[in-house]
Amino acid sequence: MRLSVIGTGGLLAHYWEGESGHPPPEEKRRIYLRAAEAGINLFDMGYGDEIHIPEELKGNTDERHFSLKVGDPAAADLEGIIDGHLVNLRRDAIDILRVHYYAYMKDAQLRKRITDLKQMGKVRSLCTIRHFEEDQDAYITRGPEKAADADLVIYNYVCRDQAAGIRASSKAGKGVLVMKALGGQYLSWQHKTGTDWTQATEETLVKLSPLGESMRSELPLVYSFTAGPWNELVESEKKISPTGKALSWGA
Repeated sequence: MRLSVIGTGGLLAHYWEGESGHPPPEEKRRIYLRAAEAGINLFDMGYGDEIHIPEELKGNTDERHFSLKVGDPAAADLEGIIDGHLVNLRRDAIDILRVHYYAYMKDAQLRKRITDLKQMGKVRSLCTIRHFEEDQDAYITRGPEKAADADLVIYNYVCRDQAAGIRASSKAGKGVLVMKALGGQYLSWQHKTGTDWTQATEETLVKLSPLGESMRSELPLVYSFTAGPWNELVESEKKISPTGKALSWGA
């Protein structure tokens, strides 16, 4: 697979609708079609976002690739989950199956099931999700697992701790997918670039986030990649930086 440098993230999904002010389905359709028109060929289904993917982008083709997050599934349920998404996508295989690293490492049955599904042709590649701090640390110290084709890690303008691990994966010939490239869905871009984070605290983030108090339990994870000097990207004559500057930095 040859993937576009930038993919379309899965948090357009209905999972966040209402809480984060995401656009309605008709706008999501336009976003997907515009992404394809612009040359993006990687579409992440996140939490079931294939319900919004336009029919024009579905079906078997080498022109587009789809990534599916299953998190920490029971081994016995995995094939059924994948089959349901394949029916919705009208495809024969999931291009990139994303599983939490801790789940993959702890469950031998899950590892075997993924291997079986790859041999059956229903899964083309495995990407382990290094979401939590201990998993991110393992990525730096241990590098990718032998059976994994890629790792998904947190990396952006204000959260750069994973650079050493990314270099190690490059040397090993493994793929790297980057999440939270713009800091995630927890704050608007205006709040990221317009807030003086040298004076802000975790309480500032709770106050500014559309998720409000519901995100408090996740602050230890969220604060590190959301709060930071995003305003350094803003040019002197501007009030707010275009998101493209952060994406260009990461690329």
